[in-house]
Amino acid sequence: MTKNKKKIKAVIFDLDDTLVSEYEFIVSGYKYMSEYLADRLKHTPQEIEERLWDLSKETYSHAFNRLFDSYGEAYTEEELQKLILLYRSHPADLRFYPDVYPVLKGLRERDILTGIISDGDPGRQKNKIRTAVAQLPERYTVSHWFDEVILNDEFGGASYRKPNPHGFRVMAERLGVTADEMIYIGDNPAKDFHIAADLPVRTARIVRENGIYNNKGYLNGIKEKWNIDSLTDILQIVEDQNKNKTD
Repeated sequence: MTKNKKKIKAVIFDLDDTLVSEYEFIVSGYKYMSEYLADRLKHTPQEIEERLWDLSKETYSHAFNRLFDSYGEAYTEEELQKLILLYRSHPADLRFYPDVYPVLKGLRERDILTGIISDGDPGRQKNKIRTAVAQLPERYTVSHWFDEVILNDEFGGASYRKPNPHGFRVMAERLGVTADEMIYIGDNPAKDFHIAADLPVRTARIVRENGIYNNKGYLNGIKEKWNIDSLTDILQIVEDQNKNKTD
């Protein structure tokens, strides 16, 4: 493998289970929606929440369709879409993992650009980012901590999600760097690290407690360059990678 001779100029993060806990968002959402649906389904919020978790043992997909079906309740497509929107935009008490703030601060101090590339419903993902940023010790806007946020679905739907390299190309262009000057940190082996097959992006994997994709296999066997225990490990990696490297 050819050794990368370029300095790292940008560190790009996945969102779910890298910066914030997807599991905690689901916990918050199920609780909120169970309270909202109590009168509609004529069951207590606790009963509905338990039912949602039981249904989720199989899959998290189509949770509300399956919830209504399990109670033998009819629903319209309009009602279903309203519930999905409410879930996605609910006021989650969501915070970044404890290692996020020190690494963002450390990267800023080192003049390293930062960004997010994430899949999923853009409204839901923007809600997560705004909520988590608002909880940081220094009350700056999203744009202070992240030079660019790319939500792949905004390009034209699910076909633009990782492992599609389009978001990475756009990120490099918007930041004014080349692909080989970026590190991408993610958690999902089924899609986050395959970018190395298309572009010379360096990659790192973090495994979080209760991570939704911890047990996924690697797409085409393509693995990360580094496996890290904490996001703050990236600070040392950047320093090591930038020693005696060219701009």
